[in-house]
Amino acid sequence: MASLRASGYTQEEVVQHFSGKSVVSVTELQRYQRPDGTRSVIDVVKSLAKEDQQHPPLYFSLLSFWFHSIGSSVALARLLPVLLSLLVFPCTYWLCQELFVETGIFASKLPTWITIALIAVSPFHVLYSQESRQYSLWTVTTLLSTAALLWAIRLKTRISWGIYALTLAINFYTFLLAGLVAIAHGIYVMIIYGFRHRKILKSYFVASLLGFIIFLPWAWVVIINHSQAKKGINSLFIYTLKNSELRDIWIQHLGRLFFDLNQEPWDFCVHQVLLLLILYAFYCLCRQTPISVWLLIILLAGVSTLPLIVQDLIFGGMRSTKARYLIPSLLGVQLAIAYLLGRNLANPSLKSWHQKFWQLLLVILVSGSILSCAVNAQACCKKELNKENFAIAKIINPTTHPLLISDAVVGYVLSLSHSLNPNVQILLQPSKTFKVYLPTVEELKQFSDVFVYRNNPNKDWLKELAKQQNYKFEPIVFGFAERSKDRPVLWRVTPI
Repeated sequence: MASLRASGYTQEEVVQHFSGKSVVSVTELQRYQRPDGTRSVIDVVKSLAKEDQQHPPLYFSLLSFWFHSIGSSVALARLLPVLLSLLVFPCTYWLCQELFVETGIFASKLPTWITIALIAVSPFHVLYSQESRQYSLWTVTTLLSTAALLWAIRLKTRISWGIYALTLAINFYTFLLAGLVAIAHGIYVMIIYGFRHRKILKSYFVASLLGFIIFLPWAWVVIINHSQAKKGINSLFIYTLKNSELRDIWIQHLGRLFFDLNQEPWDFCVHQVLLLLILYAFYCLCRQTPISVWLLIILLAGVSTLPLIVQDLIFGGMRSTKARYLIPSLLGVQLAIAYLLGRNLANPSLKSWHQKFWQLLLVILVSGSILSCAVNAQACCKKELNKENFAIAKIINPTTHPLLISDAVVGYVLSLSHSLNPNVQILLQPSKTFKVYLPTVEELKQFSDVFVYRNNPNKDWLKELAKQQNYKFEPIVFGFAERSKDRPVLWRVTPI
C-alpha cells in the first residue's frame, strides 16, 4: 500500500483500470507500485486525502521523492525506513541527556548508552525499521518532540520553543496517534509547572498552538472526510477478543521488546518474567527520581496506550493489539529499564555480587535481543499479514494455471502479488460491495485452479459468499494462524 500511495495512485484508479479486463497478470498489477513520471508528490497527497486520511502525508511524500531519486524496488522501498530508523540514535541520545544528565540524576552518560543499545538490538524496533511504512519515522519524531520539549523548558528561549512547535507538527504529520503524545506533553507541563511558572506554561501553549496550526491543513482533511477515515480503521472493530486474550497480547508486546524467538509457549514464559522486571523498573523509577523525570516516562507510556486499551475493554475491538500503535509506550518502557540498569551499574556503594548481577542482566537482555534478531532474520516474515501472504503463495504457486479472484482492499492484493509467481492471473473486483462476482463455469474451466481471496471478511460478505450457486467454496486453513480457523482469507472454488 505504501508503494501505491508513494507512486501517486489511488485504489479506485487501480480497480477501475483492471475491472474492465477479464484477468491481469501479477507483473501488470505491480506497475502501480512504481512511479511512471506522470505523478508528483501533489498526487501522493491527493491520493491520501481521498482514500487514506488516517495516514498523514509526510512519510509517503518522502517515499515518493525516494522512488524518483533512488528507485522503487521492494528492497529500495524498505531501505528508506531503515535509514530513517538510524535517526533514532541521536534523538535517543538527546532525550536521555535532557532526562537523566541535565536533571542531575546521573553524572555519566551510562543510561544514555544503555537506552541506545537496547533500542539498537530490540527485535521489535529492528522488525519495524524494515517495514515500508511510517512507524520507524514515528519512533524518531516521538523521541525528537519529547526531547525538544525538555530542551525548551530548560532553555526558555523563543528559538527552543519554536523548534518544539516544529517537531510537534512533524510528529502530527507522521502519524495521527501522535496526538496522544501531545496530550502526554500537555499533562506533564500542567502538572509540573502549572500556574507557578506562567512563562513556561504560556510558552508551551503558544508553541503547541503553533504546531497544531501547522498541522491544521491535514486536520481539516480528516475532519471533512471523517466518514471515509472511519472506514479505514474499521478492521480494528471487526473482531473482539476476550479480556484474557487481550492481556496476553499486551504482555507479549512488552516482552517482544527484548525477546522474540516465535517459539510458544517458551516465549510467553520469558515475557512474563520480563513483565516483572518492567514493573520493578517503573517502581524504582518512581521511588528514586524526581517527579519531573518519572512523570514524563509514565505519561509517555500510559497516555499513548490507555485510551486504546480502555476502548477495547469497553467497546470491543483490537486497537491495543497492534504493537505499532504503542510505540511511544514501548519507548517509555525502554527508558525505565535503562534507568534501572544505569542506576545499579553506576552505583559504587553496591556490593560486588550485586553489581555483577546487574551486569549479567544487561548481558542477558542484549544477548536475548540479538539472538531474537538473528532468528527473525531467517524467517520469511514475522508479521501476521505477511505470514498469510507466504502461506497463500505456497498454496497457489505450485498450480499450473491458477486464477485468483479478489475484492479485497487493493493494498492487500498488491502486497500478496509480490509472493506470487508471474503465471498467476488475477481478477480484481470493487471492494465496496459484499458480493463476489464469479465468471461462468465455462470461463473457470480455462484455469487449473481457482481461488477467492478476501482480507478480514466480515459476516455480511461470508453470507453472500454462501449464497453463490453452482460453486463450492472450500476454506483453506493455515496451521500457523489461529485466526484462519474461524476467519479464513482464502477459498478454493470448484464448479458444482
